[in-house]
Amino acid sequence: MKILIRSTTLDGEPIPGSGETLQAADCLEVVELMRGQTPFTASRAPRDYMTEVLSGIEGGPTQPLPEDAAAAAAEFLTRLARHGLIEFLPDDKASDHWPERFLEALETVRLSGRTNMLDHPEVTRLTAEMGYPDVAEWLADHRREYATFVLEGTRPLGKNFGGKEDPSPCADK
Repeated sequence: MKILIRSTTLDGEPIPGSGETLQAADCLEVVELMRGQTPFTASRAPRDYMTEVLSGIEGGPTQPLPEDAAAAAAEFLTRLARHGLIEFLPDDKASDHWPERFLEALETVRLSGRTNMLDHPEVTRLTAEMGYPDVAEWLADHRREYATFVLEGTRPLGKNFGGKEDPSPCADK
């Protein structure tokens, strides 16, 4: 299961085209990931977390969630989706690697010097502005993957750091 959690304004309104993608095996695991995103909610019981979030969104006491934890998580996510705060995404997108011109687009943005590459929203905007709309769309939906790429980097498969094919094993192996 894969969802997009929309970013919100200070008034709690969802911001179109924004958000973070989460993927888990089922609804309950998605709720666990959501709950663990901040230190303020990580220690709360899942049911308490879901009830508190819904009361803040729906204003005051809300319709009770089902007793079964999995059913409660499914109902919770459904209600968030009704308010436009999350979007259910097809699972097959989760295995997609970045778009074909991803590296070219990021190099173009980087060489322009117009932003820090850690500024995800600005990199996304500039990528679209510079003629890479498919990459910008991917960036908007894959914030975590982009952060991992920027912070950890990648290297071509089948080459060692010296660029030689069939790398020799490391000395510590």
